[in-house]
Amino acid sequence: MDSLNIYQRKLVLFSGKGGVGKTTIASAFALSCARRGERTLLMELNTKDKVSLMFGAGHVGPEIREIEDNLFAVNVTPDAAQEEYAVMILKLRVVYRAVFENKIMRAFLKAIPGLNELVMLGKAYYHVIEENDDGTPTWDKIVVDAPATGHGIFLLQIPSVITSILGSGHLYEEAERILNVMQDPKLTAINLVTLPEEMPVNETEMLLESVRDELKMPLGYVIINALYPQLFSEEELKMMDENRPDLEAGDLVANLIDAAQFRNMRHQMQQGYVEQVHERIDLPAAHVDFHFVDHVDFPTIDSIGASLAEQMGGE
Repeated sequence: MDSLNIYQRKLVLFSGKGGVGKTTIASAFALSCARRGERTLLMELNTKDKVSLMFGAGHVGPEIREIEDNLFAVNVTPDAAQEEYAVMILKLRVVYRAVFENKIMRAFLKAIPGLNELVMLGKAYYHVIEENDDGTPTWDKIVVDAPATGHGIFLLQIPSVITSILGSGHLYEEAERILNVMQDPKLTAINLVTLPEEMPVNETEMLLESVRDELKMPLGYVIINALYPQLFSEEELKMMDENRPDLEAGDLVANLIDAAQFRNMRHQMQQGYVEQVHERIDLPAAHVDFHFVDHVDFPTIDSIGASLAEQMGGE
């Protein structure tokens, strides 16, 4: 698969099965963009805030806040996105409160299928096209940590569903504008994050088909996360095999050899799934090493970001 410079896209999304480290990868990529001098917005979508812990920053909520030089973050909620969107149209917040905080109106809005998802995507779209007073782009990069596979597909399908049902009107026009940006290969790419394990690899393969056939979104990389590096040469492994039978159970050296052999077995098993990814998922691949830390902290994010930049065209 030919290489792809993902850093040339403005709207970069990350999706994958829950628990594969998607938020970590999205955050690391966003930091690597900021390190390049790009004014970057990292967007979480209505989820428990994880970004603040990784960056050692204050709580990230629905208001955009700076968490590192050139890097800003926001956790978009449907209510906050809806209010922001409505105020942009109505111009006055007092009008928004009079209309949208009415109990009957709020009940009506909740009954509109997909509206919550549309306004959250609409916020991402707005920041992609947002400009300063002098006409220059407000943001160089928008990085979206999309929901896990099933919910993520549902979320990203909403604009196409609305445009297929409605033929005109403001909601149709808004969905069409969002869809045009999401499907523009010069602006957008969605990356798939997986682990070198059976279920995540299988689910990533299905996710690839959904993105191509249903969402028709431009694809970026498949990112294989949490890989155990190879620590021992073939000669060293052979030496361990030859000497292990001569050692008594419980012996320190025997325990160390057992641990080394288990680590190598884990590495070999992962490599089998890496080969499956390369064979079955026809996207350029980036590999991310497992980091042996109690929790993902800023140095870990920084290291992963540098690795992603080297592999994905941003060095």
